[in-house]
Parts: sequence; C-alpha cells; structure tokens
Amino acid sequence: MYNKFAAQLFIACLLITANISCTEKETEEPGSTSGKLTGVVKKSDGTPLNNVTIIVDNSILFNSNINTKTNAEGRYAVDVPIGSWFAFAQHKVRYNNLEYTIYLKPDKEQGFGREGGVRNFTWVLTGTMPEPLSGTFGGLVTFDNFPGEFVENEREILWKFEPVGNLIDGSTGPTITTKSPDSDTVKDLPIGRYRVSATYEGQPLKLRRWNTDEPFVNSYVFDFQPVIDAQCHNCFKLEYRK
Repeated sequence: MYNKFAAQLFIACLLITANISCTEKETEEPGSTSGKLTGVVKKSDGTPLNNVTIIVDNSILFNSNINTKTNAEGRYAVDVPIGSWFAFAQHKVRYNNLEYTIYLKPDKEQGFGREGGVRNFTWVLTGTMPEPLSGTFGGLVTFDNFPGEFVENEREILWKFEPVGNLIDGSTGPTITTKSPDSDTVKDLPIGRYRVSATYEGQPLKLRRWNTDEPFVNSYVFDFQPVIDAQCHNCFKLEYRK
C-alpha cells in the first residue's frame, strides 16, 4: 500500500543528504584531498625547495606530531588523523660552515582538523612569525656596553650592517642603517654575514663579540649563531665601548 507520509520522508532525507554532500565539497580547499594536508614549498623567487621538513603538530598534546619531507618539486602530502593541528615548515641550511634551522612562512595561519587542507610555505628573510610561533624570520643582534663605559641614550646609537657576500638564501642584500627601538637589540635582519659599525652623536664606537677577550675594532665581521645556549636562535651578541 502506498504510504504518502513515508514517501515524503524518504524524499526529504535524500534532499538533506544531497545538500550536506554539496556543502562538504564546496568547503574543501582547491587542490586539497580530504584527510590529507598538501602543499608546495618555495623560495621567494619561486624556486621549489627539496627536503624541507613539514611538521604537523598537535595543538593540544605536547610533543605529538607527524613529519614528512618535500620532494624535488617542493611538494608534500601527509595523512591527517583526528585532532587539532598546526603545520610548520623547517628548512636546514648550511651557510659559512654553520647549520641553521629556518622556519618558513605559511600562506595560511589557521589550524585544521581531520579534514586536512592546503598549506603552502615560502622562505622569507624578514617579517613577524605567525602564531603559535613567536619572534621574526630574520636574525637578532643584541648589544651591551663594556663595563664602566656606556652612552647616555643607547636608542640613539646608529648601527650600520653591510653584507659580506650573499645572504643565506643566495640573494644580494642591501646595507641596513638603523637604530635600536629598545636600547639593546636590532631585530629582524636578513640572515647573512655582515660587517657592522656603530656611531653615537657622530663619533664611532668600538665593537667586539660580547663576553670575549677579543680586541675592540671600528668595524666587526660576524655570522649569526644558529644557537646561543639558553639565550637565542639565529642571533649574535655584541659589546661596545667609546
């Protein structure tokens, strides 16, 4: 016997199911595969980066992550389990006989779940890192005075950083002249080898590596240190005197 109510209910269920299916397809990111995180990793000039580590990190559970590597085309794909996740890209680079770990910039900062998505990364030399990271993509220089010798206003020290050779990504960097906004740091310098000099009220200051017995000089050539234990990463510490 034909049951009109049952037939109407069946049709309604079909419509709801179809609508849900369409909605799911419409919200998928272009190029994504459901349940996977995919993307491309490149330098700022568009060159693909091989062997970059992609870290899919659980946003709740400590030290719970999934790692994969990019291929020769800079592409990667990784299965995403149930959970709440963020994606990061780490590039290890050997430069002037030192090995640096560089975080790359994502095109999207949001986390994701089991649905996965697309996250592309670019190697940039400067800029603020997006949360949950902190700091900058560039290097950090800190400075302190030689005991007993200091200037009245360290914010007015004029610092000059001249690249010696190419920067860490192989590009040519400009000379940077700047002052410290907080009296003891210069932040977000493109990582490279620099010749640094400083003046205060038109008079040159003498420089050396912090906490050493090196002689003070009018200009000092340095490489950023990948790690200074318990202090900083991709940084360098200077000491000045009049």
